[in-house]
This record gives sequence, C-alpha cells and structure tokens, in this order.
Amino acid sequence: MLSTPRRVRSRILRRSPSKIPPIRKRTKPTTMSNRVIINKGKVGISILGGYEKISALVGAYGAISGPSGELAPGIAVQFRNAEEAEGYGVSGNALLQRHISEYFRVAAVGGGGASLYVLNLDNSGGTFADLVNDDAVRQMVATADGQIFNIAFDCIPAAATLVDGLNIETLPAMKAAQAFADWCWDTNRPLHCVVSGSGYGGPAAAALDLRAITESGAAVELSQVSLCIGQDWDFADALPDAQKKYADVGTLLGCMAAQPVSYNIGEVQTMSLTNAPRGVWLNAALCSHEKIRDVEAQLDTLNAKGYIYGEYYSGQVVFNDDHVCAPVKIDAEGNMNEHTMALSRTNAKVKRELYKVYLPKIKSTVPVDPDSGKLGTGMLKYFEGIGNDVFGRLQNAAEISGGITTVDPESNLLYGDKELKVFYDWVPMGTISRIKGTVNIKRALQ
Repeated sequence: MLSTPRRVRSRILRRSPSKIPPIRKRTKPTTMSNRVIINKGKVGISILGGYEKISALVGAYGAISGPSGELAPGIAVQFRNAEEAEGYGVSGNALLQRHISEYFRVAAVGGGGASLYVLNLDNSGGTFADLVNDDAVRQMVATADGQIFNIAFDCIPAAATLVDGLNIETLPAMKAAQAFADWCWDTNRPLHCVVSGSGYGGPAAAALDLRAITESGAAVELSQVSLCIGQDWDFADALPDAQKKYADVGTLLGCMAAQPVSYNIGEVQTMSLTNAPRGVWLNAALCSHEKIRDVEAQLDTLNAKGYIYGEYYSGQVVFNDDHVCAPVKIDAEGNMNEHTMALSRTNAKVKRELYKVYLPKIKSTVPVDPDSGKLGTGMLKYFEGIGNDVFGRLQNAAEISGGITTVDPESNLLYGDKELKVFYDWVPMGTISRIKGTVNIKRALQ
C-alpha cells in the first residue's frame, strides 16, 4: 500500500441535468478508495482535472418542480447553466433562484465548464447541523464520483437566538461541515465547504473569533470551512421576514468555481461582484441586513476574525478575503496549516492529482536491490519522478510555487504491509493583501 503521513509538508503547515438517487444509510469507502492514502501534514488557470469548476449547493427549499423535472428531497440534480435550473421551477423559490443565478453569473468570469449540483433536502424540524449531516450529502459526493470540489450549505435557521453574534445553529453546522470535509479527504475526494452565516447579528466586537474557536478549552480548527456573512442589500430587502438576513453563498461558490485554486476569491482585478445593468451587488451588506457603508467601523474587526463579506473597492464590490475558520500556524520546520481558502483548495487539488497518478502503481511489481532488499536508486528516482511531474504541471499553471517528492529508501516491499512511504512538500503561491508605500514630493528626480 502506498501512503504518506497525513500531511503535505510545504512551506505549508503541514454533472444535461443528471439525477443522483437518495440514500439514508451512510456509505463506507470502497476498498479501492484506500489503496493510495495521502494524508495532511500536521502543524509542528486550471490544468489536469477540471473538477475545480464543479460545485454543489445543499439546502431545504420545499417543493420545487417545473416542466423539466423536480428537485425532489434527497435527489441531487446537476445543472450546467441557469436556464436548465429554470426548467426545474427554481423561480418558485427566490433564494434558490438567487443562489443558482449568481453561481453561474460569477463562475462565468473564469470561462466555461462550471456546473452545479443542487441537493434539496427535507429538513423539517431539523437543525442546520442536521442538514449538513444528512446522508444524502455524502451519497451525492460518492455518486458524483468525487468530482464535487466546492460545496455550500445554505440555511435560514428557525431559531432566532444569537450566541457570540451568530445564530445558535451556525457553529454546530460549521463543525459538522468540517467533519464532512474530513470524510471527503479520507475517501480521496477532498473539497472546501462554505457555510451560510444567515442571521448574523454582531456587533463585530462581540462576534465569535473564527480564527480562535475553542471547545472545552481546546482549539477547534475548521480549515476546510469558510463562513459567509455577506449579502446583496437590495435583493435582501425585497425578501420576507427572516430571509432578509440570508447569506449570498451562491455568489461565493461562483467565485470559487471561477478562480484557479491558488487564487484569492477576493482578487480585486478579476472578481468584482457588482453588475450595474442587472442591479446586482450595488449595495453590499452583512447578514444582519446592515449596509456595509453603515458598519464600516466594524469591518477591520470582522476581517481579522475571519468572516467573509463584500466590501467596496472604488465603487465595485469584492469579497474581503478568502478566510477559513482556523488560526494561522507555522511550525519550526516551516510547515503551515491551511489558513486560507486558497491553501485549502490547492492542498485538495494536490492530493487529488497525486492520488490519480500513484493509484495505477498499486500491486505493480518492481525490482529491489539484491543485497539490501530495498528499492535501488533508480526505482527511488522513478517513484519520486511521478510526484515531481505533478508538481511541475501545477507549478507551470501557477497553482503552486514549487514542490518535491521524497520516497523513503527504507520502504519494505518484500513482506508485511509492503508500504511505499512517500513524502510530498510544496510551496504555495503568494498573495498581495495590501500595498504599503511612501509618496514623496521631490524638486527633481535626478
């Protein structure tokens, strides 16, 4: 069995619409899915796949049907454009239509090829966490052959109670989303999750610090989870009651599908959300249904605490940053944790591509050195070259700055587990979060 420790040491710590049948029992990974095990490292434009543009939206939207079919509870339907979704009657639910139309509008910035699975669940009487934990979510990922790379969980919780500025159901849902992401990683289908911060109440000073979540005194790191508390105020203002405090997760999901994995979903040059002719994102707001311009003094605090929302850059609305719900960590060996969405998504792609190239080597027969019984230099270089080829392609696509594969020369392939031990190190791309300069007035430049 090929494996690596659960770490990618980098100078980083560490589907026309198709239906998926429902399931109520959680499925276990197949034997084949465990043949190549690539684990995360501990703290201490797209090439290859194309799956980066495949996303999923999970929510409870009630009865939805149209001339092309219905979004029956527990059955995922894949759409390749907003027009296909209209054929399923999504215009009957304003929020669902918003998420779908925004997803395809924004995803188009990155070119064609984006698609969206929509999973409508019956969550009557259930909590937000119950929706995330529904077995149909895992079945959707499994039946889609692991192609789903970005997923958003959308919910307007029934309860209105706030805890640390968030709806009482939000944090449990975030933790459930991380557990789901861990399952996806362990079954070789890594992805990144977005959770709706619907009902956020603030103020920023009292809001939960998403970069320092604790439970029973212990740190809780949700590195594959991002919380969205941004909304389009004009759209929200026309909605009834609690829906006015919805989160624009469809827009954020569209940015994820549009951007290469190593890019920030808030890149100012390419990811403007504003579309004046359509009247979209003219007035950015928080999920408290407060306009961004009215809470400007709170934005630095919200940004430091890891919340995602829209803010203004020369009149255009762009997401503030690609935060995840985890602290920034770097250990003495230079390993970093996945403390941004770009790091999380790039690490997921690295694992997927390495898994794909090493899987065919399972049960292959290789020569060993007759004196030591271990792999000779040539075979070590051969197996290292497989991984290095992946890193080279990723580097050429500007998705990583570089990477290296190291095979343990002490790997025993003659008896026991016959495990080839491989270590993968990669260095991410950098991001310019701000520019700080000094302007001087000179009487002459010479």
